[in-house]
Amino acid sequence: YQQWDPKITTLPGMYFISVLILAPLSWFGGKSLCTVWSLRFINIMFNLVNLLISYLILKRLRRENVKPKVEDEKMKFFDLILKALLYCILPVRVFVTSHHRHNLIKSAWCSLSIGLFPLLYFYSFLYYTDPGSTTFVLLAYLACIHDHHKTAGLVSAISIVFRQTNVVWVMFMAGITVSDQLDDIEDVEKIQASPELHDKLARYAPNYIAVSFRFFAKLLAAVLRYLLAVDHLILIASLIWPYLLVLCGFGGFVYINGGIVVGDRSSHQAVLHLAQLFYFSGFALAFASPVLITKDKIARFVEMVRERSHECLLYAALSCYVLFHYSHEHPYLLADNRHYVFYLWRLFLGRSVIRYVAVPVYMFAAWSINDSLSKNCTSLWKVVYIICVSCQTAPQKLLEFRYFILPYIVFRINVKPQSKNTVWVELIIAVFVNLITVAVFLNKTFYWEDLKEPQRIMW
Repeated sequence: YQQWDPKITTLPGMYFISVLILAPLSWFGGKSLCTVWSLRFINIMFNLVNLLISYLILKRLRRENVKPKVEDEKMKFFDLILKALLYCILPVRVFVTSHHRHNLIKSAWCSLSIGLFPLLYFYSFLYYTDPGSTTFVLLAYLACIHDHHKTAGLVSAISIVFRQTNVVWVMFMAGITVSDQLDDIEDVEKIQASPELHDKLARYAPNYIAVSFRFFAKLLAAVLRYLLAVDHLILIASLIWPYLLVLCGFGGFVYINGGIVVGDRSSHQAVLHLAQLFYFSGFALAFASPVLITKDKIARFVEMVRERSHECLLYAALSCYVLFHYSHEHPYLLADNRHYVFYLWRLFLGRSVIRYVAVPVYMFAAWSINDSLSKNCTSLWKVVYIICVSCQTAPQKLLEFRYFILPYIVFRINVKPQSKNTVWVELIIAVFVNLITVAVFLNKTFYWEDLKEPQRIMW
């Protein structure tokens, strides 16, 4: 730790964990295990843990509408983890009745598709921060939805030591904790369940923008009325203080460090790159295509466009404006031909005509993402998610698919349970993409003039 490569811009959480795991094993074995293969194996273990945590999150989210048992409410967080490990060892029938077995199996298959998510899967075989960063964010999210907020705050602080931008997901957990309280307010419930929110009224409303504005204005007014009460503020503060403590600590770090980035700051300067939101929507559409691209969705989107043609044209014009004025080309994007995004940019996104022609695709992707989340999440939850995804992606000048990993996984976990066939198609696509990318990485090599080592193509 006396030497630090200035090109490394993240905190040393990954290295601390590696030492904690490998140092005791090296001491017991009498042989140093600090090798490339041992370090990469740690990420394989992280991704296996990601699969398990995803299953537990899915299991929890899919039973929120069912009144929990008393013992489940009082279950300690680490007792929950132990029970999950027993699930992996013993047959499902030991713990559940046949009535719940089918849902548990569906959750297991869905968690497997998340574990095989191509970017996360690929980087599990390399020594990158993404698998470990994802593990601690998902673990904190699991603790959060089980109302173990102190544990969630502690684990989320560890996730920041892996990657500074994970502070966004601390904000997310604080936000959804508050939204859970607000969703129980009678006024908010009435507004969120009002016909103004439903697609049918919005579809036939003469002025959709005005209807949406009135809805959010009423929602904001109800939230402010609730928050202005001192006892409500005390209740919310008692729930989210662990997250606020982490956020304040991170603010102190930014002040002392002079910014979020450590190391080479010149290549990681914050900009307003709103086009990243369009790229993320297209990214999600591609990898969650079995969920987001269905006959029903396409038919409803086309009908919506026909009946709201003026609003859609306005949105398309605004999208073109954003893509023109708030799209950036990072030097790495133009020079580093080891990444797929280099070829995607050179052949498609970097060309002005194609960039704007893709606007209808971005519109459908955003609409479909919102439609999928609407079936399982409240309006307040979606607002928190959109804000956090924007904070995660929009300040990044570099278009890098790895920045989309956590926004995508959080989206996918919170989508309404899909049919078995949909999950199977999703799994097949993930396996196929993984086979292609791993084969290209292993077999396709080329050389740079200034480096002797062979270069390989990767995500």
